[in-house]
Amino acid sequence: MSASNTRFAAVLGAANFLVCAAVGTVLLLVNGSDGQTVQSVSATDQVSPGSSTGYESSTPPTAFYSSTPAPVGESYETVTAPDGFSTVVPRGWLSEPKNPGSFQANDPADESHYVRYGASEASGDLVKTHVDAEKSAATRLAGLRRVRMDRIEVRGSEAVDWEFTWESSTEGTRHVRAIYWRTGGVEYFVYVSALDSAWQPMPQLLTTMVDQSRP
Repeated sequence: MSASNTRFAAVLGAANFLVCAAVGTVLLLVNGSDGQTVQSVSATDQVSPGSSTGYESSTPPTAFYSSTPAPVGESYETVTAPDGFSTVVPRGWLSEPKNPGSFQANDPADESHYVRYGASEASGDLVKTHVDAEKSAATRLAGLRRVRMDRIEVRGSEAVDWEFTWESSTEGTRHVRAIYWRTGGVEYFVYVSALDSAWQPMPQLLTTMVDQSRP
């Protein structure tokens, strides 16, 4: 191969490498299921109590939740919690206090399906707070396995999207997903839980609760 051809091949190879690297970076930042941009906190899949989570602080990209959501109609009702918080739950789901500042609403047709919502004083780094909570939860919930721990935004406020499964000795695999966001020194959250075998409607319920929440 001539010297000019050798130089051309080297330049072409370098350009191809840069294009591939750029595409790879974009794919790492996209949550492909819904097109929302997120940044995942790296971690082992199954969480062991006291294990390293690989947490690193970084600037959160954007996830989109509507500030002007469409009306939900008569199938939902508005519920409230401290610090000016409100959201919606399916009509007929009875809300009861769970912990200080939080409530739980159970599906009257199947109490293994429930949602939680509430507010508390914000403290410390948002994601690190929930990474630490995950390690604590792993001491109580058998086989806790992270699905995601993503930095996102909710209507311009810093937020985290935490999803996991765990093994109940009486029910089998349970699936949980929660969104936590902070504004005005307060941390707000919505949380959905169901048996993994009945998980399909819960992500949409979570989205509706976040879209309809205030602040």
